[in-house]
Amino acid sequence: MVEIHNKGHIGYEPHKQNYSDASYGEIEEQSPNSDILSPFERIFCHYCDSKKCPCCLYEVNHYYNYGLSRRKMTICTDCYSEIYSNDRNITSEIVTEAFTRICETITASATFWNNHGDRQRVNYFVAVQNAFDMNPEVRAYLGENCKIDKNLKGLWSFTYAIINGQDHGIKVLNKDPDDLLLGVDYK
Repeated sequence: MVEIHNKGHIGYEPHKQNYSDASYGEIEEQSPNSDILSPFERIFCHYCDSKKCPCCLYEVNHYYNYGLSRRKMTICTDCYSEIYSNDRNITSEIVTEAFTRICETITASATFWNNHGDRQRVNYFVAVQNAFDMNPEVRAYLGENCKIDKNLKGLWSFTYAIINGQDHGIKVLNKDPDDLLLGVDYK
């Protein structure tokens, strides 16, 4: 899960390719085509807004609106290195474990409150704080000195995955980022 933040770039223009001249399944005589002989097309990096060669670009997820929304961005290798060279070595196993621990904490909290006759609502950021306090994987992913709230950009990819994924049995009861409430889907 990758997090990108805007650096003053407002517009988003995806690279579009024209396939209208393609002849699928047809074999025709090869003739010189000016498109084939022209130099390769350059694409803009959405982070630094400069033209780059297609081989120097990554397509990454950009999370915004406190993790409630996502779009694809194309960034160059220089910007990718600038964004992700934060001197922290986080493996995919740590990210996966942190996400799993947060989901387990949400599910356990909702189940606990439901078994005691109360509403099965769980505040997302309280559950993340509990997972942070109990699990070294969550602390390793988010960092030891962080304030867990809607502004924590390292949490936005998890927020998006939890809100838009149904595979963990968690349902959204209130999508307001100031009062993000979750529950357990008992099906």
